[in-house]
Amino acid sequence: MAILAMKRVSIYGLKADSKPILEKIQRAGVVEIQDFVEEDEVFKKVKMPISASEFERNIRDAEAALEILNTYKEEKSGLLSSFKGRDVIEEEDYDTFYKKLAEAKKFVNRILELSRDINEKNGEILRASQQLDMLVPWESFDMALNSTGTEKTAIFIGALPGEQTLETIAAGFPEDLLVDVEIISKDKNQTCIMAVALKEDKEQVSSALRAMGFAYPALVVPYTPIEYKERLLAEIERYKEEIAKEEEEIISYNDKRPEIKFMADYQSIRAEKYEVASSLPQSDHTFILSGYIPEINVKDLEQTLEPYSVIIETEDVGPKEDSPVALKNNAFSSSVQGVVESYALPAKGEIDPSFLISLFYFVFFGFMLSDAAIGILIFVGAGVLLLKNKNMEHGLRNNVKLFMCGGLSAIFFGVLFGSYFGDFFQTVSSFFFGKPLVVKPLWLDMAANPMTALTLALIMGIIHIFTGLGANGYQLLKRKKVADFIFDVVVWYVVIGGLLVKCLSMQMIMDILAGGATPPFSAEIGNIGLYATAAGAVVILFMGGRSSKNWGKRLLKGAYALYGITGYLSDVLSYSRLLALGLATGVISSVANMIGTMFGKGFVGVVIFTLVFLIINAVNIGINTLGAYVHTNRLQYVEFFGRFYEGGGRPFEPYSIKTKYYKFKEK
Repeated sequence: MAILAMKRVSIYGLKADSKPILEKIQRAGVVEIQDFVEEDEVFKKVKMPISASEFERNIRDAEAALEILNTYKEEKSGLLSSFKGRDVIEEEDYDTFYKKLAEAKKFVNRILELSRDINEKNGEILRASQQLDMLVPWESFDMALNSTGTEKTAIFIGALPGEQTLETIAAGFPEDLLVDVEIISKDKNQTCIMAVALKEDKEQVSSALRAMGFAYPALVVPYTPIEYKERLLAEIERYKEEIAKEEEEIISYNDKRPEIKFMADYQSIRAEKYEVASSLPQSDHTFILSGYIPEINVKDLEQTLEPYSVIIETEDVGPKEDSPVALKNNAFSSSVQGVVESYALPAKGEIDPSFLISLFYFVFFGFMLSDAAIGILIFVGAGVLLLKNKNMEHGLRNNVKLFMCGGLSAIFFGVLFGSYFGDFFQTVSSFFFGKPLVVKPLWLDMAANPMTALTLALIMGIIHIFTGLGANGYQLLKRKKVADFIFDVVVWYVVIGGLLVKCLSMQMIMDILAGGATPPFSAEIGNIGLYATAAGAVVILFMGGRSSKNWGKRLLKGAYALYGITGYLSDVLSYSRLLALGLATGVISSVANMIGTMFGKGFVGVVIFTLVFLIINAVNIGINTLGAYVHTNRLQYVEFFGRFYEGGGRPFEPYSIKTKYYKFKEK
């Protein structure tokens, strides 16, 4: 278990070398940049000539182009593609990409241009389609829709509300007014008409029509409806042909995805570099970069920057300084590092609990599954994922390793308790073949001996809690708080240890937990344990509130501290969930086996048994694997961390290459 020692670092370099130096530091990814140097008359921050907004715009354009390509030809991605990780590139590919950047931008701009044009033409198609709908009531009309009359006549083309007849329309005109009305079409919503009158009567006719709710058509064009319909259909067809060609051109850029993705990452890298460059204090000829660096990376950074004229100075971090936290563990413990980070990073003066967690995590995980067959599936599945996805992201790789180790532990406990998809082998052999094949547990049958398994679970819980208490003692001694170590750790060991000795000397407890086994301690030793507990309780009563000088408050605080023994009891009992989940996995599989045998031994029975087995066990694996993961985490976070760990450290966030699609090959 290791929290990397941090150093303050200051890098002084020539301004002329700032670009390659920043690139080297970015690729090294070991320096968290912090602005420790204040501006003065000599060193000032200088805005870069290229703003980050330009890079961000290019990134957005590249992402938009990729989305457009996906709408026409989605990139192939399997069910497990999320495990693949980013593609790996050589540093040389990045260094030479600037030569291809202009061409990549050209692809992106063309794709965006085509997409905009397609959207505009689709809009025109929609408009033309709407106009076609407007023409439907006028299709039988054989005059231009913008006709207004002749030299001596006035023509009114439009619609009246509702379904009307010639008689109801004629009733709307004055009796002495000569008007000829023709109904073009009608439905319950409107009646389309053409009215013809003498030009001198135009105003009277117009007034009468307005009174009836007359409205001119939305389309007033110099064509007959049939002519205009043909023009619209031709226009739609033309737009569709143009769109098809433009879509084909977009699809032709599908093989340019790598360049477009690289452009997005390339611009992202440059954006961060320019942002950092703008934050550095600079003089006419030099610059200063300051921040934090893990001590183990100092020499590597010095070697990386050796070709340049730089001065690298480091100093110890102050005791009250808010320095970042970075963890480094071995291959085994690193798999649970994500569990620690998801809770909180260690605060100053705390230990990295990753190693301690790894000692218990997989034991609890495997105990909660306790099925060798399911363990094999999880172990093999995780192993295949790791082997087939060499570029899997670091955090995801650790999580997969966590489940692989958990599967290995489930195999161990499954063999120990004799569970292989429950009683699968026994059920199949006896029901279908008439010869029962009993796979005996290496130690005990959990379902037949639940109290023994519960005892084991509680013992593991006590060891887990005691380890957490010991970790607290280690931290107190490290901080030279000897009194706190004695009264907050050693005395509690005495109190709880004494109670355990007393319980293990009682036949009643052994009858409950160990099936009537002989107590390992005699009654006399049990009494000694009880006396030790009483003595420890007295010490806690008087010293638990030692921070108060007032004896009244001190005793009250001590009594409250002594009340904490109930917390230890409830925490120990919470480990009974190990038994509950361990039983659930095997019992559900056994129930699936039993249900499957209810449909006979024939061909249909075998098929149904197989389906029932696969479906129920698939659900069983999913639910109980998730349950083992969640409850194992809970035991760490609540019962274990509650003894010694607070967290609250700030994560180390180095200036590094943050990309979406590609990553540099690790050296």
